Amino acid sequence: MADTGTSRRKRGPYAPTLVRRRQIATAVLQLVDEIGPESLTTSEVALRSKTPETTVLYHFPSRDDLLVAALELADEQNAEASHLDDPDLRLDPGELARVYRSGSPADPRSRLGQLVRGIAATPGTSAAAYVRRRVNRQVAVFARMFDQRKRDGLAHPDVDSIDLARQTIALWEGLASVFADDPEADAGRLLAEGVRRLSGESWITLQRAIGRVERNF
Repeated sequence: MADTGTSRRKRGPYAPTLVRRRQIATAVLQLVDEIGPESLTTSEVALRSKTPETTVLYHFPSRDDLLVAALELADEQNAEASHLDDPDLRLDPGELARVYRSGSPADPRSRLGQLVRGIAATPGTSAAAYVRRRVNRQVAVFARMFDQRKRDGLAHPDVDSIDLARQTIALWEGLASVFADDPEADAGRLLAEGVRRLSGESWITLQRAIGRVERNF
């Protein structure tokens, strides 16, 4: 019991700061969901978070910093809901297509992501730093899942998993950028087919159909 008490007393000077930043980020994300990210103001955030505006600006000096904090929280929530840290998580191209189709460019959180990526084009900003970390995490998650698909015999063993991860992210972002408002383009199907071709799954399927490939390489 003594150890527990000691650890509580040694939380450190940053614990209250982290709690306050989380409180503010939660308020920003709530407002994004309600009114969208484009017109959000620090005064609205201060009111929603029950925090003086000067305190909001102390923790997040600009509106852009508030948007980055909201996106980081949204990504954290999505990762938890999707079990992205589960080492046994499988990548199913068909399921990936379903997730893609379930999104909408009109969704406030999708607009938040687009807005932050636009801000990230300016080097040295908090948005640029976070988008870089975000992409690195996405690459790590996809690469891990492609490694698993190789073990399952669903991806060619000679294809680099990190390259595959980067190509998959680029394919997703490219389809979302070019065909978001095109009702004739089934971007979800194109995404699934692209992943299968890039990973060698289409080749493996063909070779198995003619009896040339064993289940395990």
